[in-house]
Amino acid sequence: MFETIILATDLSPVWDEIVACAGELKALGCVRVILTHVTGVKFLMGMEGKLAAEAKAGLEKQAAQLEAQGFQVSIELRQGLPAYSLNEVARCCGADLIVVGSHGKQEGILGSVSSAIVHHATTPILLLPMDLKPEKPQGRCRLTCTELLRHILFPSDFSKISDRALEYVVGLAPKGVGQVTLLNALDVPLHETYPPGYREWAEDAARDLLEQWQKRLTQAGLSRVEAVFDPGHPLPAILAITEKQDISLIIMGTQGRGFIQELFLGSVAHNVCRLAPCPVLLIPPASR
Repeated sequence: MFETIILATDLSPVWDEIVACAGELKALGCVRVILTHVTGVKFLMGMEGKLAAEAKAGLEKQAAQLEAQGFQVSIELRQGLPAYSLNEVARCCGADLIVVGSHGKQEGILGSVSSAIVHHATTPILLLPMDLKPEKPQGRCRLTCTELLRHILFPSDFSKISDRALEYVVGLAPKGVGQVTLLNALDVPLHETYPPGYREWAEDAARDLLEQWQKRLTQAGLSRVEAVFDPGHPLPAILAITEKQDISLIIMGTQGRGFIQELFLGSVAHNVCRLAPCPVLLIPPASR
């Protein structure tokens, strides 16, 4: 499913840590890595040659580490805006997944570059948090992103994009998924006026759909699937589960229901990317 993966490196020490952990991506089916670095246009100012030479040296060093882990590796050095350049590399090279860090050099929790990549992606994005395990020596995998398929949290609003994300969860089943928690949060605003009995009807309908989707997952060969219904807003419901359970990966669509979410990255997905303590696999609409 994810045989060819783009590692969108910024050549920072953080990315050296990601490269050291790249073996974890084999659980997703990765055999080929396209190690890609994009030099932003605003930093050029006649220094293209110098920056390209420095970047090439860094890329070759990281490529050697990846090859030592058994990957087929190719290098792409691009100039331009990272979000658009990475989409172009994905199209040209037939990539199945783009891996980015939750922040780059001197950026915040979800840096501006990472955020732009996620917003404009036409290929699934795996966002890795940059939390390190200090007890492990440098050069070994120190990121908190090991055993990605141990316990997947799959939030769904039963929309078209959630159905597409479900296909990815099902596709990962043969790779050794240990457990799936399927979550639906009703999110019916209490301040809105609805006909009598509407909330009860909506809750019953959501529980029925939750049961149907749970069956779809078990029929795909996933033996441990827990269905969870939450009457509240999706974001706190998702974060509550990550606090209470040992979630190794969140898989969700980039958009939810509603007009605003069709124009921009869904607010729930964006905030999960900012706040989740574990990697997040974002599935964009097929029409992007």
